[in-house]
Amino acid sequence: MQKSSKWMVIFGCITMAMIWSATSGVAWADENDDIRADLEKAQSEIQLLREELNQFKESSRWQYQQDLQQAVSDLPPVSKDGGGGTFLLPAGWTIQPYGYFKFDVAYDDSAVNGANGDYIVSVQSENDASRADDRFSYTARQTRLGMKVFAPNFGDLKVIGVVEIDFYNPECSATNENRSTPMLRHAYGQVNGADWSFLFGQTSDILSPLNPSTLNYSVGWMGGNVGYRHPQLRFTKWWQCANEGKFKVETALSRDIGANQDIFGVDDGQDSSAPTILGRVSYSLPCSGKRAEAGVSGHWGKEEVDWDYAGDDDQYHTWSVNADLLVPICETLEFKGEFFLAENFDSYLGGAGQGIVRNPQTGSTDEVQTVGGWLQLAYKPCSSWAFNGGAGMDNPLDEDLNDGGIEENCFVFGNVIYNFTSYLSTGFEVTYWNTNYKNIDDGDDFRLQHSWILKF
Repeated sequence: MQKSSKWMVIFGCITMAMIWSATSGVAWADENDDIRADLEKAQSEIQLLREELNQFKESSRWQYQQDLQQAVSDLPPVSKDGGGGTFLLPAGWTIQPYGYFKFDVAYDDSAVNGANGDYIVSVQSENDASRADDRFSYTARQTRLGMKVFAPNFGDLKVIGVVEIDFYNPECSATNENRSTPMLRHAYGQVNGADWSFLFGQTSDILSPLNPSTLNYSVGWMGGNVGYRHPQLRFTKWWQCANEGKFKVETALSRDIGANQDIFGVDDGQDSSAPTILGRVSYSLPCSGKRAEAGVSGHWGKEEVDWDYAGDDDQYHTWSVNADLLVPICETLEFKGEFFLAENFDSYLGGAGQGIVRNPQTGSTDEVQTVGGWLQLAYKPCSSWAFNGGAGMDNPLDEDLNDGGIEENCFVFGNVIYNFTSYLSTGFEVTYWNTNYKNIDDGDDFRLQHSWILKF
């Protein structure tokens, strides 16, 4: 009996040990499963956070690119030869360089006026002893360098700046052709809203905004094409109309730059102590896959000339009425042109460069009245070839001129341009200019010009 009880006690102890071991193993296994589940949950949450972070980065990058593209699309081009990429500066500023390198070879069969023959604005009279001289010129002075600066957005407003130069500084003479100095073309800031813009600085005038597509640098200045560049404050507002039309109003206060005809060294426009007022209204709508546009513009201002003594304060007005038209006739053919009627228009390259004229014998003075304009047809059958042809005329009123003044200045041109790529082109142009003078012999010139252009 004692032996049997002994074995029962041993058996009971072994049984209890086995039960305890099994129970402890199950508890340990359950604890391991909980830890593994928590670890897998943490890893899953970390993976979700990584995916959300990557999505946020992509969304931010996409939004930045969209904002940058919108800012670029809202910027009106300074010139017709812009382009290129962008690079990022610190603090969110972006710069876009643009421009071109241009080399011109020109032959004139008569002596002309304009940067010693590098370009032409009129022909010298037969009375001039040098009139019979033909001329041959090489120049790279039309090379143009510019930069658009995009500032960080100011609320919903886009803020930009533009600066542009070429090398046709009028102080450069024939003696330093190969070391020309820069000339400021554009330097302005602009704030763009959804349907308005405000501009401050120097840029192209509001009036007569089109240009003929000439290889000649002067694009018909003083021969019917008017408008230049002046320091100004400008406000523009536009409205979207039915059928994708757009109605636009532009106004500006500008500095008139006179001829400084008195002996006291003060610019006649500056001496007037008042800005010139400019305005333009225009309407555009889709046409042949592009946009047709018609505009009417004008200006009014005054100049002061101290002919005889400081404070003489003789006042002269300057005004103009202008019209411009651009019509894509079809996908490959385009018409454009301008017309003007004006008085004392030399600051805007009208009146064949004549504004206020004083008769040296009588001392009487006149603001030169003038009428003129230009037109052009452009044919572009493909991306490689472009053909342009047109004519212009500036016709000052004869009664306002002294002997030797220009009574009429006109030109006819035709050119062909071949584009090797979107950035490299060459062209050839033939131009005929005729300049009629009051009571002296006229002058005429055939000009042949060959150009190479590398854009960026």
